[in-house]
Amino acid sequence: MQRIFSSPWTPEEYAATEAHRQILPDSVCPSCAQPTPLHRHGHYPRWVVSVLGALMRLWIARFLCPLCRRTISYLPDFALTYRLLGPDSFAAYLDGRHERPEVQSWWTLLGTYRRRFEAFGGELIRTVGAGLGLAPPLLSQGLWPWIKRAGDSLATVTRQLVTTFKVGLLRRYQCHQPAGP
Repeated sequence: MQRIFSSPWTPEEYAATEAHRQILPDSVCPSCAQPTPLHRHGHYPRWVVSVLGALMRLWIARFLCPLCRRTISYLPDFALTYRLLGPDSFAAYLDGRHERPEVQSWWTLLGTYRRRFEAFGGELIRTVGAGLGLAPPLLSQGLWPWIKRAGDSLATVTRQLVTTFKVGLLRRYQCHQPAGP
């Protein structure tokens, strides 16, 4: 399972301070919803793109629930699930702020994200309903403005989508789903 947490670090600070070692897990397992101390269960590498457009390797903390035996990864909210570029870069692209270095360097990939976002929009609206405010009646009437109005940043909205609705911005992922019976 994956948990997205509000990161006080930039990707550069996260890497420089080995922030994966400083992550504290929830006191309730997000998978089985039982109150129990989660045990540190290592870490794994993850690539992200910095604001300057450079690839960076980060380590993502993993924890194990002693009750349900599921592992929980704690992904910082400056990253998107299974994506190189983060929510701030994607939001800049969608807002037309194309002068940013990472937007210029990764233009083609961001276009792929946009197409996935638009293709997934119908399912996203059906899943969330009015949970992020009144959705547009037609996708052509503004999926991005609806998402943008839902929070102070795309990182915040993405965290809310995963935590509350168990869905990502670009797709539904198994890692966001709680353990089955």
